[in-house]
Amino acid sequence: MLHNQKWINLSRYRTAKGSNRIVDKAIEFEQVERERNWDDQIIFNGILFYVFSKILPGTTQLSFWRLDGVILTALLHAGPVDFLYYWLHRALHHHYLYSRNHSHHHSSIVTEPITSVIHPFAEHIAYFALLSIPLVTTVLIGTASIVSIFGYIIFIDLMNNMGHCNFELVPNWLFTIFPPLKYLMYSPSILHNRNGNMRKLSRSLSFSSLTMDEYVLWMIQGAKTMY
Repeated sequence: MLHNQKWINLSRYRTAKGSNRIVDKAIEFEQVERERNWDDQIIFNGILFYVFSKILPGTTQLSFWRLDGVILTALLHAGPVDFLYYWLHRALHHHYLYSRNHSHHHSSIVTEPITSVIHPFAEHIAYFALLSIPLVTTVLIGTASIVSIFGYIIFIDLMNNMGHCNFELVPNWLFTIFPPLKYLMYSPSILHNRNGNMRKLSRSLSFSSLTMDEYVLWMIQGAKTMY
């Protein structure tokens, strides 16, 4: 909760200051009121983590550090989790689910860090199930560690919070020095461009007709647009 609150404070300060805003608008009261119950997902996730810690074997005797577990967690996130997230996100942008569920998330035009977790309850369940794949897998095969589990959770929160800010925090020169960085992290510009690409795809394609080339385009085009 403290991590999220610090990001909210920073984002609102920078939005009020008015410098380097991506969407040049102020945050409306209706959005703040709609997003004020953001602690619900923290309570929900805490309950689920507690339940899984009691059900899954070995969760009470984790090593502090295991390199194989950290590598496997990263590979699972970059591979099946990211791929499945694309299809989940595409499904949520289908007119049936979008109008009934996901439009609640996109009601926030001027995104804040906490906008990333403002979803209907069904979406929280779907996202938790998806993002728990690396954690559950490493626990079941015995390669999980305290660093891999808490590092992954902090990484997800960091990318979500930073990616939904209404300003660009990471300087462009970092991407110039190390171009692959644009494929390894999330940023507000990538978020806005990805959502734009998703809306275009949703309007122009049927739900089942997406090719692998279009998936790869959605994955990389947002990063290319920034720089």
